[in-house]
Amino acid sequence: MPRLTDATAAKRRAHIIGAAIACFFERGFATTSVDDVCTQAAVSKGAFYSHFPSKEALIHATADLLTTELGQVDSTSVDALADSIFFQRIAPALTEANSRFGLEMLAASISDAGLRDRVIANLERVRAAVERAIADLSAAGLTRPDCDPRQAASAIQCYLLGTLTSNAIWRPEAADEVRDALRALVRGMIAP
Repeated sequence: MPRLTDATAAKRRAHIIGAAIACFFERGFATTSVDDVCTQAAVSKGAFYSHFPSKEALIHATADLLTTELGQVDSTSVDALADSIFFQRIAPALTEANSRFGLEMLAASISDAGLRDRVIANLERVRAAVERAIADLSAAGLTRPDCDPRQAASAIQCYLLGTLTSNAIWRPEAADEVRDALRALVRGMIAP
């Protein structure tokens, strides 16, 4: 059998990751098997293992893919900051399946050091982006004088994690309710 070109191999790897994400969202990490992913991706186990040595390696690749999708945090106004955080980080996680997936990834990272490193790096990337946006607002005179960008960004991150947890295990919150609560939090911490 001829060897795959690098481009074809990259496409197949991305296809397998996409299939895994669909399985993880539907069944969760623990109950998704390599067979499930292979069936969803319509690939053989041999093809799977040529890209991923284990299910854990696939979970790591999934985490890597999902953590690269952070867009620019808007620093033109306090409400624009809150809205960009909402639409980029919260709205996609408001469905029960997405919240459960995120919470399972956090839980799995407790016992998987490689995944934990990825999760921590993602959380830090999000916190740093929010901190930079708040610092920009502060430099433009759009925040209260005593606003600490790092402290505010950390509090916003805690809100993000709390919303994820709430939606996964308690009840999915209405998007408008979550957005309004985030705006109130951001305004209360940084608005002049």
